[in-house]
Amino acid sequence: MLLLDAAVHLFACVNKNLLMVRRVSKCLLMPLLAACYLLFAREPSAYVIAAILFGFAGDLILLFRPRHWAFPAGIFAFAVGHVFYIVSFIRRFSVTPQWYVLALMGAVVIACAATLMRYLWKGMPGKLCPPSFIYMLIISTMVCCSILFSFYSVSAHRWLAAVGGLLFAFSDTTLSIDAFHHPIRHRSILVMSTYIAAQVLIVSALAFT
Repeated sequence: MLLLDAAVHLFACVNKNLLMVRRVSKCLLMPLLAACYLLFAREPSAYVIAAILFGFAGDLILLFRPRHWAFPAGIFAFAVGHVFYIVSFIRRFSVTPQWYVLALMGAVVIACAATLMRYLWKGMPGKLCPPSFIYMLIISTMVCCSILFSFYSVSAHRWLAAVGGLLFAFSDTTLSIDAFHHPIRHRSILVMSTYIAAQVLIVSALAFT
């Protein structure tokens, strides 16, 4: 059902006459992913379920754009979801990473967030700058934790998390550039295809750990 819904949604993304199908199928993505996780996970985690459900909340809230409250509220929902993913990754480390690895990842987080923020600065409304920067720090941390998970977890599927984290960053970066810098051709299909793949890969990596 998840794959079918994802296919329907991506088809609707390239057909402007299917706006309602696009909205409904988008709202079904994360609940179906949560159901798959509960069905296949070896030891289901409340943290993973919370991450998925906050992703659902973000998807739902962003449907209300361009209302002024929708974008910051959506950012908040996704940020909370990323925090739950971060906790889920850290809880599954087989050993604690060395201090210099953590320091390097911290530097990468700050550098990535600052670079993207500088790139988008001129086109971003002033009120959105602080929450957007905080969100960039959080998602960069999530991506770094997904990469650390691929090195410091014993799961045979740990590499899925790193790929998923990077795809999530690509999806959000594409959306941000389109919103605040310049239009990107085929933005909807690029953003949603990588977003869906990211969520599925991250949840799969955590399900089989």
